[in-house]
Amino acid sequence: MLGVSDAIALIVGIVIGAGIFRTPSLVAGSVESGGMMLTAWLIGGLVSLIGALCYAELTTTFPNTGGDYHFLMRAFGKRTAFLFAWARLSVIQTGSIALLSFIFGDYATQIYSLGEFSSVLYAGIIVILLTAVNIIGISIGA
Repeated sequence: MLGVSDAIALIVGIVIGAGIFRTPSLVAGSVESGGMMLTAWLIGGLVSLIGALCYAELTTTFPNTGGDYHFLMRAFGKRTAFLFAWARLSVIQTGSIALLSFIFGDYATQIYSLGEFSSVLYAGIIVILLTAVNIIGISIGA
């Protein structure tokens, strides 16, 4: 079972880990000045905060396991919730894992290259390693 500190570390790791290593350069390349870049980050942070507060309100109003699935089922029915669950399983989560793995592979290649396909090899290794940790159990994964 995850404790409060484990859950907080997981959420912070996902939010910061997913965005901080690649996104700043993409944002900086898309705007004209440093001030605009900071403004874009502040607006993004505000939107994220509003989303987090909405989820907090939904969770306190409709306490149940299932998160997005439960909320979609209450709002739109079982079919929509089922389709979302399958999309999350087959596309959303797997795409996120692949993206983060390739980012890890790019950085690991900078430290020690394994050849032409170094980033891909590192990405594959990290997916297999983290999958094994999650299969072993949640307490070790935490």
